[in-house]
Amino acid sequence: MQNKRALIPACLLLLLLAACGETPAAPAQSNDTESVPGTEQATEARSEEQTEPQSEPQSEQRPAFLAPITVYPEPELPDRSFEGQTFRISTCWSGYASFVSEGLNGEIINDTVFNRNLLLQERLGVTLEEVYTTDLAGDLAKISASGDSSFDAVFGVAAAVSPQTTTGSALDLVALPYVDFSQGYWYPSMMETLSCYGRVFLCPSDLSMTALGWTYVVFFNKRILSDYDMESPYRMVDENRWTLENYISMIRQVSKDLNGDGVMDQNDLYGISFFEAPTIGTFIHLLFGAGEQITTLQEDGSRAFSLNGEKVQRIIDIARDVLLDSNIALDNNRYKDPSWPNQEDGPLFEEGHALFEQYAINFMQFSAREMEDDFGVAPNPKYDETQEGYYHRGWNLSGMFAVPSCISDPEKTGALFTYLTWLSNQT
Repeated sequence: MQNKRALIPACLLLLLLAACGETPAAPAQSNDTESVPGTEQATEARSEEQTEPQSEPQSEQRPAFLAPITVYPEPELPDRSFEGQTFRISTCWSGYASFVSEGLNGEIINDTVFNRNLLLQERLGVTLEEVYTTDLAGDLAKISASGDSSFDAVFGVAAAVSPQTTTGSALDLVALPYVDFSQGYWYPSMMETLSCYGRVFLCPSDLSMTALGWTYVVFFNKRILSDYDMESPYRMVDENRWTLENYISMIRQVSKDLNGDGVMDQNDLYGISFFEAPTIGTFIHLLFGAGEQITTLQEDGSRAFSLNGEKVQRIIDIARDVLLDSNIALDNNRYKDPSWPNQEDGPLFEEGHALFEQYAINFMQFSAREMEDDFGVAPNPKYDETQEGYYHRGWNLSGMFAVPSCISDPEKTGALFTYLTWLSNQT
């Protein structure tokens, strides 16, 4: 057992790079929305949207691959009272993790968090509290070493927290009562990639939106798509033709020296604005989108390297020439003109100078809000049409939860963590 535990820290860092989620087949739509607190307004809004006249084809309005909202039954909780207790989280992301809200202000995320916490207090008599720290990994070690049982969980950057999770500072989350990672509100496919020898020391949860927000997808500019008379990625997804080769082919078609100065720079038009960085670069998202993982779970619970060398080489062959052609693809991190700042938010795409960009979902919440052009969001392309699902990579700097090994009441922590995750997912 000692040898097995020694393997886990290295595996975890690899798994955080390999954690991916498959877009599921659309489940049957449930009508049981009345049993889920906080869904009434969303249901009314969707009903109003359906009465709006549609100027675009249905495939433009709602791609078939988008599953309807799934209503999961409320988890069974212990027959005991938590009245007056607090669920305390130590975090290095104060104000960003969506744990607490000071009050309603009209911003949808803030107000949903506020109402969620009211539901928690009304249902279980529990309040949610976050405690800010500048050294989360160090504090996790200190909390566990001192036996401080006042914290139920810690939350922070996955790559920073993971080294402490197998030193005895973190609890095996599988051992927590009421936590069932097979339930849809727990990111089941990601949890499989975070498991080693039947143990899980880190997990995402909808209690914070960072795991979802830092999942990378494909953004496309609808104006440029129309200018080049290209087919919508939505339709291609609906017809199972959204593949790596078709995606690269579309990128290859867009290149234009807009100001006619004979130099391709940030003022011109490209097929893709991309990143070459090894941990967040476009290629690694194409790799995972094609169904590859760095490691996979073995029958004995261990993990083994599982990259298919021939397949990886073919992905390289398909993408390399386009991504290295500076007339078609512009790498935001390698651009040499000192007059253009090295911005991480993909200025080429948001300013309408690129057809595609592979970036995090939360790009919509920030920079994309200011775009003049309409944009669409598609999944990573499949390797080919025989691939069953769409896959996306969870960034290694996404937020993850760990539970201190010294908690005094595992039943309380497990029950409240599960209920908060379910409630967050449903609201």
